[in-house]
Amino acid sequence: RGAIAAHSMGPFFLDFAHQPYPLSFYQKHRYLTSGFLHGSLLHLYMNLRALLTLPSWLENGIGKGVYLSAYLVAIVTGNIAHTFSSLGYLSASSLSIGASGGILGLYGLMLASLMKMGNALAASSVLKQMIWLIGFGFLVPNVSNAGHIGGFIGGWLVGYLFGPGYMNAFSRDKGTGRYYVDRVDEDFRLVMGPGILPDYGRAIF
Repeated sequence: RGAIAAHSMGPFFLDFAHQPYPLSFYQKHRYLTSGFLHGSLLHLYMNLRALLTLPSWLENGIGKGVYLSAYLVAIVTGNIAHTFSSLGYLSASSLSIGASGGILGLYGLMLASLMKMGNALAASSVLKQMIWLIGFGFLVPNVSNAGHIGGFIGGWLVGYLFGPGYMNAFSRDKGTGRYYVDRVDEDFRLVMGPGILPDYGRAIF
């Protein structure tokens, strides 16, 4: 995600790319639609690769509703952050596209879930990856660190506010007086650890 020259884009891209001012100021749909556009096959490949490297439990364990919502919200919050970072440099050629804000939102969702599980070690690993990515953004031209950070925060908020909670298995047994069969996805169980169960009743969607 980052600024690119207007003349490098076709008319279709120009209808949906994000531009802090004036286009997105008057056409709010650009805050979302720009996340589905890419400037090259390499750009598309890198984002698809980043999606495929995410752990399976993030979608299968937490739920597709929260997963998709975090992705879409993060695209918007990433573009909002990019807009605020560009307030002093408004230019007709400052257009941005890419799904990296949404992808970073999924990392934010992962951090929120790990924090709620109490898995501090894995949560710190996610933060280290985020710090590395920000450092990488300073070295590579046409990358919006503000968009990455905004997307990460947006995904974290969705996960923390609307994602499932987690309970101690002992407290569940004590409350119901019953034993339970562990039907949790295997990858999800590995990251939660023994004795922790997702409480989907506490998820908003």
